Amino acid sequence: MITEANGATPSSDTREPALIALALAGDREAFGQLYAEHHPAVLAFVYRRVRNRQVAEDITGETFLNAWSKIHTFTYRGVGFVGWLITIARNKVIDHCKSSQRREFGVADMLGFDEDPTVSTEEVVLLSLDEDEVREALTRLIPAQRDVITWRFLRQRSVAETAQAMNRSEGAIKTLQSRAMTSLRDRLGVAA
Repeated sequence: MITEANGATPSSDTREPALIALALAGDREAFGQLYAEHHPAVLAFVYRRVRNRQVAEDITGETFLNAWSKIHTFTYRGVGFVGWLITIARNKVIDHCKSSQRREFGVADMLGFDEDPTVSTEEVVLLSLDEDEVREALTRLIPAQRDVITWRFLRQRSVAETAQAMNRSEGAIKTLQSRAMTSLRDRLGVAA
């Protein structure tokens, strides 16, 4: 089983570490289950950056192909498998933008709408910070706070889905998330 330096499991979801261990051993079915679990989050991440469904699907596919070919390099560092996938996806998006001969402008770009209105302030802050800083700050949170941030922002789950996964009420998740974000901002030195 994959564990953190302090011996704790990486999240309250015990199924994912087992799937990761099987995938690391070359089990394609286990990787397929990880794909099914994380594909929506990776696709959403990529789509928000490229704003083209077909390009987003292509980059997401490349991300998972790259992940499978490099699965042996995965190590748990505090944000889990989806964080690793998002890192690969981010690099693929950067490569795509650099290699594009021309930039296509959509109507939203011409009107000056650069951000997806559904992206929360918390997501903007987390995505703009250095990944290593965020990982380090996450390790200093209490486990429940770390889990709620992982579920809500790294796995991009709803409050209801997070509540179900963590066996808590939606109200408790909202409170825990608020406290977790305050703690994370304090540890990162980010103004509210």
